[in-house]
Amino acid sequence: MLMRMTALVAAQVGVVVVASAAWSAELNKDYLTGTWGVGGTAACGQASTEEITFKADGTFSSERDGKPTAVGFWHLVQDNLDLHMISSPAFFDDPTTKLDDALQAFAGQYGYFYAKALLFDVNDNDFRMVASLGDMLRGANLGRCPKTG
Repeated sequence: MLMRMTALVAAQVGVVVVASAAWSAELNKDYLTGTWGVGGTAACGQASTEEITFKADGTFSSERDGKPTAVGFWHLVQDNLDLHMISSPAFFDDPTTKLDDALQAFAGQYGYFYAKALLFDVNDNDFRMVASLGDMLRGANLGRCPKTG
């Protein structure tokens, strides 16, 4: 009986340790401030990488190939990130699939978009998210880009 109770307590302690390791950074406004590379830290600075810069004043900008792709406002509540942005629908064309190639017809046209993301596996310099924008649902790994200049 004592061995079973010891095993049960050890299992519960293991769950707490694993849960805290998966959430090792405090997710708040200060945590997000900075530039993040979609695809992880190793993707930062590469021409094809989307980089998102969150500013402390609640604004953000996104760029790919050195060209702006979206600008807007962000708001974080616990692990939910709201993004209100101006962008071109052509930006949301996923180059890995042909299902949304029709979006390229909107190149040069801009409009308002709202995205909601759930952030998880938050560590000091990276996190994962699942975001919904309209009827699209996508996941991404983001890594903090080193400061330049």
